[in-house]
Amino acid sequence: LAALFKMAIRYKEEKGHTYQFLIEPKPREPAKHQYDYDAATAMAFLSHYGLNEHFKLNIEPNHTTLAGHDFEHDIILSSQYGMLGSVDSNTGDPLVGWDTDQFPMDYKKATLAMGAIVDQGGIAPGGLNFDCKVRRESTDDVDLFIGHIGAMDCFAKGLRN
Repeated sequence: LAALFKMAIRYKEEKGHTYQFLIEPKPREPAKHQYDYDAATAMAFLSHYGLNEHFKLNIEPNHTTLAGHDFEHDIILSSQYGMLGSVDSNTGDPLVGWDTDQFPMDYKKATLAMGAIVDQGGIAPGGLNFDCKVRRESTDDVDLFIGHIGAMDCFAKGLRN
């Protein structure tokens, strides 16, 4: 896998592109033990293969809870190591055991996440991405809109706190 990442870096440099590569820790997909189980293992993999200057992490808090950590854990950890590049701003049910991509509504957790982002001076060129789904029978545009607004309000309150 590191060889593939190095090929991508060479291609990017040959073309003169300046975009940021991101990888997303994702436990148990497709296997239990892998290079990207959580932020710590992903950063160790990148460092071991000399890729950490070219990659940052896209943290999905729902994946963080599936790895057995609190919502904000991987955001704070990757930020402290200068590796936070983007956040898929969703959550899930930690008791379910699979990726449910729910809209975040816990402003206390959002406050901890936004604190890490502010402390590192922002999150450019990445950002807060709302990779979420409505968790009921409706797929109406209005319901999707309300879900996104509620999640953005949650993070706005977290930023304000």
